[in-house]
Amino acid sequence: MSLAISFAASRTATAGSDAASAEYLPSVSDLMIATIQPRHERLWQAGQDKNWEFASYELGNLRGAFNRLGLAHPTVHDIMFPGMIASVMAQPLDELNGAIRSKDGTAFVKAYGGLTSACNSCHQALNHGVVDIKVPISASASDLDTNLRSKN
Repeated sequence: MSLAISFAASRTATAGSDAASAEYLPSVSDLMIATIQPRHERLWQAGQDKNWEFASYELGNLRGAFNRLGLAHPTVHDIMFPGMIASVMAQPLDELNGAIRSKDGTAFVKAYGGLTSACNSCHQALNHGVVDIKVPISASASDLDTNLRSKN
């Protein structure tokens, strides 16, 4: 699945009037499915493969995706979304970082479970409890090979 998300302005001309400009802003759900969920899955796969370099890379991408999500949607249901993301995600992401840096597979599994639980707590708080994320039980059908080691 390849999906490019950008904030693009499109111009449409209407009869007898100047061109109007409208910006497209992906919904929280769009950004979750297009940016957060794939990184969550690739991070898990990298940990399973003990590819710590790629796990670190995906963790950085996941942090960035959460930051961009908060910037794109500063409030959700009258909740300051960037603050909510930071308060719920900081500890699980830091624990994952520690597990990755120490190359500790057992700690990684525990921290990844914590991250997944944190995701679900946000969904609950935002009245989207029907969205229940789980730790993957098998590799996804991806064209990305996370089992490669760095050639450096």
